[in-house]
Amino acid sequence: MNYQSLIYFKMVAELQHYTRAANELYITQPALSKAIRNLECEFGTALFRKDGRNVTLTPSGKLFYEYVKRSVDEIDQGVAAVRRLADIERNTIFLSALFSMYAIYLPDKVLRFRHQNPGCRFSMEYKYTTAILQDVLKGRAELGICSDFDIKGEFSLLKKFVLYREPIGLMVGSDHRFAGRDKVGVEELRDERFIVYIRSGLGTNKIISDLCRPYGFEPNIVAEAYTDYGVFGMVSAGEGVAIIPTTGVININGVTQVALDVEAPLTREINIVWKASSSLSPMAARFRDMLQESSKQEMAEQHGG
Repeated sequence: MNYQSLIYFKMVAELQHYTRAANELYITQPALSKAIRNLECEFGTALFRKDGRNVTLTPSGKLFYEYVKRSVDEIDQGVAAVRRLADIERNTIFLSALFSMYAIYLPDKVLRFRHQNPGCRFSMEYKYTTAILQDVLKGRAELGICSDFDIKGEFSLLKKFVLYREPIGLMVGSDHRFAGRDKVGVEELRDERFIVYIRSGLGTNKIISDLCRPYGFEPNIVAEAYTDYGVFGMVSAGEGVAIIPTTGVININGVTQVALDVEAPLTREINIVWKASSSLSPMAARFRDMLQESSKQEMAEQHGG
């Protein structure tokens, strides 16, 4: 038994699916299955049982998971603490942000901050909102930039500040029946196939569900993608429609934007997030403060000063 096998076990236990766990771990499904079988042989008992296409923990698996989760979380926090300590003299800011931020928001802000602080370095990872929040909670990132979320449950340990709101629109393929329309009503989306961002009940995906629910239906999600490129690619191929942010929309042939017929324009909040109980490094605190001040100035300008 080694640390890697514990990581594999924890991921399968949490996702309850070998293929999804393998994708998340960037290994093959057979390699993951073999690692779990080796663990079960070492214990002399099954840790998982099949449940349709998914797997669930056996009583032995549930018991082992509680110990593994605590151990892995402690190790992750220890690694993060040592990494921050080792890098503090090099002024590295550990940042976890939405995939779209690398193109439409962060470049200008990072460039300006580094100009003001020449010794600063950034260690940035791009993920989806749920993963970003976990990075901040577990200490893998000091700051996160993500969609909106409720400050409750485990997220009550976080603080957030709204940086800006970006518009959300309907994207369809150029051959779709909605292409060329001025507006599309929400009721008309009832029988549509939806492409959404992967593994998240927060942010844009929550907005879509909240939009459809008053009309008596849930979106028929047929595919998920990590990035805007993945979403647009599937929309262009005719796999379905997407309701996503339109700020900095990439230009892909075969995709067109159509207005939604709603009372108030749909928007998504973009927040900067940090852990309330942890002290930020001086450089990270300075970067957070710069983003907050920049946001306040931009909002004041939008409202005429």
